[in-house]
Parts: sequence; C-alpha cells; structure tokens
Amino acid sequence: MRTLYEAMFIVDSAKDKESHAKLEEECLGSITRHGGEIAKCVKWDDRRLTFDIKKVKRGTYFLVHFYADGPELTKIERQNKISDTLLRVLITRDTDGIETATGASALSSAEPGASAPAGIEETAAAKAAPAERI
Repeated sequence: MRTLYEAMFIVDSAKDKESHAKLEEECLGSITRHGGEIAKCVKWDDRRLTFDIKKVKRGTYFLVHFYADGPELTKIERQNKISDTLLRVLITRDTDGIETATGASALSSAEPGASAPAGIEETAAAKAAPAERI
C-alpha cells in the first residue's frame, strides 16, 4: 500500500546557486527512481545552519510530499545518504496530509479512496471550541 511521506532535504546553498535544476533533480530523482510518486515539492529559503554540516554554514531547504511503498522507502533513504550533494535528509510519515493553498489540510486526490487520518476532525473541532477553566 502506498503511504504519504514528507521529506525535508537540506542542500549546500553554494551548489544551489550554481545549478538549482540539478539539485532539484537529485532530490526528486532518488524518489522517482525507486517507484515513488511526487505529490508536492516546495523550495524554502536559504538559511544559516545552527551548526556546520560537512563544513557548510548555509543551506537551502526543500520540502517534498510523496507517495511510496514501505520497502522502497529504505532504498530511497540509502540513496540519499550516499549523495554528496545533500547535507541532510529527514523522511517522516505524513499523517496530517498536504497543505493546500487555502491553508486547509487535505490528502491528495492521487490516492483513490483515501480518507483523512483518524483524529484530524476532532483536533480541528477541539481548537475551535473555547477552553474550559478548571
């Protein structure tokens, strides 16, 4: 069964300025080569890193939502770890869906029959209700 994942890629800012398309292909290529399907890719800004990673002080962030099978995820992670271009990669299972332009959270229509994860409706209702004081 294909599951929705969220990945945060950090790449060297100097390399991003040289060839943005090549870096994006490196990030997304590792996912698509192993059977993943990209749902959304957003380039974040260039930021100073809290601590140096591989003697690099600044990094550009890419946030990617994608669908993949569980066994293929290990191949994707292994491919990203051996990459010289990527400084860090964090892949987590996305339980709250993909943010839409309106700010609402929704699962992509690429997954037929997908429903919102349990607990999301209750969480939204709980935030809307005023808090009781004890």
